[in-house]
Amino acid sequence: MAFTEEEWLKRLGRWNGERGIGFLAMDGDVGCGIAGALIESEDGRKATLVSMWTAPTHRKSGVGKMLVNAVLEWAETRGVKIVDLLVTGINDGAIRFYERLGFVKTGRTQAYPIDPTIREFEMERRVG
Repeated sequence: MAFTEEEWLKRLGRWNGERGIGFLAMDGDVGCGIAGALIESEDGRKATLVSMWTAPTHRKSGVGKMLVNAVLEWAETRGVKIVDLLVTGINDGAIRFYERLGFVKTGRTQAYPIDPTIREFEMERRVG
């Protein structure tokens, strides 16, 4: 999905390093991956991994792992205890990827907003 300039500026405002962060992976001068996190819990103990994407040309090269690890390291510096995420149930590759990084399904699911016939699974991982 392509974002408008306004949406990117809004995201940058939220990804200021305090209660949110964004990481961009570069291959030379071309972006090949992105990941962000937002601390949305009142007590600051839980963050959500958002906007995770790796270019098809860079999948299985370690870029995704590098991005998720950067989010986890940032979360730890902010005192976050759990990072969670949502992944569509039809994306077995992403589910396996997150499992390899220590995320587990919580048992909570919801309808995928773009297509309610698809379920999203919540996964989480302890930080630190």
